[in-house]
Amino acid sequence: MKDIHTLLKQRYRGTDQDIVLDGADVLSQKGYTLVPNYILYQQGLTAQAKLIYAMLLSYAWGTKRSAYPGQERLAADCGLGVATVKRHIKHLVEKKCITIVRRGQGWTNLYILHFKRR
Repeated sequence: MKDIHTLLKQRYRGTDQDIVLDGADVLSQKGYTLVPNYILYQQGLTAQAKLIYAMLLSYAWGTKRSAYPGQERLAADCGLGVATVKRHIKHLVEKKCITIVRRGQGWTNLYILHFKRR
């Protein structure tokens, strides 16, 4: 039996693409989150910060645009600890990728995601 690498290499032998998206399975049909290249290529921005930005963006594009999950849910969705999420959110603010508007006691914060350098 051939290994998966050999099978995939044979399957896509004639392609001139560098990246192939294979199949539209149940998982990929759940949607996509497009992350601005500005974020992906920003020097000095950690991988965790980029992931958190992408997750915040996925929440914003979701069907419930007004519902922002708390940092515990964000941490769970990212596979990170809450303290790590807080640290990298602070980093995103420092790098001017996001702005947080505190709306007062009993209210949720407003997260503004920037698509370009401010």
